[in-house]
Amino acid sequence: MILLIPLAMILATASCYVALYKDSEQSFRRSLITASILVFFFIAVSTELLGLLNAVNRFGIALSWLLFDAALAATWIRIKKAHRVTHRSLGQRWLSGIRRFYQSVGPLTVFMLGVLSAITLCVAVVAIPNNQDSLSYHLSRLGYWAQQGNVAHYASHIERSISFSPFSEYVHLHTFLLSGSVHYFQLLQWGCLAGILLLVSMIVRLFSTSAAALRIALCFAATLPIVVLESMTTQNDLVVAFFLVATAFFVFDYLQNKQQTSLYLIALCCAAGMFTKGTFLFYALPFGGYLIIRMIGQPAMRKHLLGFVAAGVVLTLALNTPFWYRTYVLFGSPVGTISNGNQNDLQRPADYVSSVSKHVFLHLGFVSPGNRYNDFLHTQLKNLHAAMGIPLDRPGLGMPFKMNKLNFNEDFAHNFFGIWLILAGIPLLWCARLQRAANWYAALTLLSFLTFCFFISYQTYGSRLHIAFFLLAAPVVGIAYAAVLPAFLSRLLPVVLWLAALPFALLSASHPLLSTRWFFEKIFPTVNNALHLNMRIDAANLNLKQESVLHATPGRLFWGDHWAGLQGLFERANALNPQKIGFAFTEASFDFAYQFLLRKPGREFAHVMVGNPSRVLENPVFQPDLIISEKNMGNGFDYNGQSYRLDWQSDDRWLYVSVN
Repeated sequence: MILLIPLAMILATASCYVALYKDSEQSFRRSLITASILVFFFIAVSTELLGLLNAVNRFGIALSWLLFDAALAATWIRIKKAHRVTHRSLGQRWLSGIRRFYQSVGPLTVFMLGVLSAITLCVAVVAIPNNQDSLSYHLSRLGYWAQQGNVAHYASHIERSISFSPFSEYVHLHTFLLSGSVHYFQLLQWGCLAGILLLVSMIVRLFSTSAAALRIALCFAATLPIVVLESMTTQNDLVVAFFLVATAFFVFDYLQNKQQTSLYLIALCCAAGMFTKGTFLFYALPFGGYLIIRMIGQPAMRKHLLGFVAAGVVLTLALNTPFWYRTYVLFGSPVGTISNGNQNDLQRPADYVSSVSKHVFLHLGFVSPGNRYNDFLHTQLKNLHAAMGIPLDRPGLGMPFKMNKLNFNEDFAHNFFGIWLILAGIPLLWCARLQRAANWYAALTLLSFLTFCFFISYQTYGSRLHIAFFLLAAPVVGIAYAAVLPAFLSRLLPVVLWLAALPFALLSASHPLLSTRWFFEKIFPTVNNALHLNMRIDAANLNLKQESVLHATPGRLFWGDHWAGLQGLFERANALNPQKIGFAFTEASFDFAYQFLLRKPGREFAHVMVGNPSRVLENPVFQPDLIISEKNMGNGFDYNGQSYRLDWQSDDRWLYVSVN
C-alpha cells in the first residue's frame, strides 16, 4: 500500500508538467515541486476529513489514497489525450532536462551531493527514529490517533503533542498505516531537503545563469551541519523550510513571469506551512508583504490581488482552524501555552539588538586551543551588552547564552562556516552587481531573519529554528561569491563545505552510520588533550558514544547508556501481558519509545493522572492493567476505582500493577 504515495507523485508530476510547465524553464523541477505541494495538501485535508468520520485507520487511509490515485490517473489520461503526449515522449523530455541540469551543475558537484544524499538516505531508512523531540511528541501522537480513529486531542502529560502544529505527523501517520513500518518516517525530512535543493537551483536561475553560482548555492544548502543532521530525523524544520523556500520562489517567479499558478501555490504553501510550524509566519511575512506591495503598484497584477488574498486566507483558515479550535478549547489559546516562554519581551531598542546578536553568535562558536576563540567572542558579546546597559541574560530575552563549540546533535549543531559566509557575503552584495530582483531577494531574506529575532527569543536549540533562514540565503551566497571569486576558488569552496559536512553525515550523535564510540574512545581524546580543546566526552555529554545504526538495538538507540537499566522494565511489563497500559509521564518523556517497545495487537495505551488542562479528556472508566510512571508515587495508589501497587523500580522509572 505504501506504493500508493509515489504513484500519486508520479501521476501528479506528469499532469502538472503537461498541463502547466512543458514549455517553461526548469519544467520538470517546477512540476515535481508543484506535485509535492498538492500531495501534501491532500494528506492534510484527507486526514482531517477522515478524522471527522472516525476513519483514521489502515482501511480509511488506503481507501483515500486509492480514490486520490484514481482521480489523478483519470486526470492524467485526459491531459495526455488533449495534449497528444505519449509516455515515451514524456520520459525523453524529463531525461533531457535531467541531463541539462547535470551538465550545468557538473560531475564533481553531482558526486558530492550524491555521496552526502546516499549517506543520509541510508541512515534515514535504516535507523529507528530516536530524536528526543520525536520520541516525546512528534511520533507519540500517531499511536493515540490510530487507536482512537481520529486526530482529536487526547489526555497527555506532554502538552507539545496536543498543541504543536501536526502536519508532519499527518504524513507519518499515512506512511505508518499504509506500511505498518516506522522506517519511512525519516524520509519526509530527507525528501523535503531534496525538494529544497531543487527550489534553490530554481531561485538561482531566476537571478543568474552562472554555473558557479548554482554549484556554490547547492553545496552551501546541502552541507549546513544542522540541515545534514535533521535530514535523518522526524523533526519538522526542513518540512517548514520547504514551504518557506517554495513561497519565496513563487513570489519572485510570479513577479517575473506573471503566472497566476504561482500565486495560488503561494496560498497552498502558506496554509501548509502554518499547519507545520508557527515559525513559518515570521519568515514568510517579509516576502508576503513585498508581493502585496508590488501587486498594488502594478495595474496588471492588481486585478489578481483580491483572489490571491482570499485564497490565502480561506485555505489557511480552512486547514488550520480545526486544530486551532481543538487546542483553544483545552488551553484557551489556539497555539497552546507551552511556547510562551520562547517569545521576546522587548522593552526598548537595546533588547532587540540583544536578541539579534545572540541569535547570530549562536553560530559563531567553534573549537580552539584553550577555548580562546570562544572566550574572545563571548567577551565581545558581553561588552556589547554592557555598552547598551543591559545584562547579557536579561529575563524575557531567552535562555542563558552559551557559546557553541562543535556539536553533532540535530538539536544543537550550528552552522559555523555558513554564518561566516553570510556575514562576509553581505558587503560583497555591494560589488557583485546583482540584478535588482536578486538584491530584493537578499534584502527580504535578511529581513525574514530580523523578523524572526523580533518575535522569538534566543534558545540553545535555536540553530534548527534558523534552518529556514540559511536555506533562503543559499541562492544569495551562491550568486554573490560566484560573482567575486576567481574560477579556482569558486570550485574549491563547494569541496571545502562538502568535506566539512561529511563528519556530520557519518557521526550523528543520536544515530551515526559509523560508530561514534570508536571515534570518541580511540581518536578524539588524543586530539582533545593535545590541542587543549576542553571538550567533555564523558557520560555527562548525553549519548555521545553511540553504536552504528547498522548494529544498535532499538532500546540502545532510544536510551543510549541508560538502556541497560531499563531492559528489566520492559521485560517485566511484557511478561505480565497487559491489555491496557497507563502512562504517568513528564513533558520530556519518550512516549513513542515506550509505545514502540510495548506495542502488541489489541494493546491499548493512555496517559493517566494528567496534571495539565487535557486531564478533562481522560477516560473515567479506563482501568489499566499496569501503569508505567516516571514519577515516584510511593508504594501504591488508587486510580478510577482500581488499586495499584509498586511492582518494579529502577533508574527513575516505576511500574505499578493492578491489585485484583
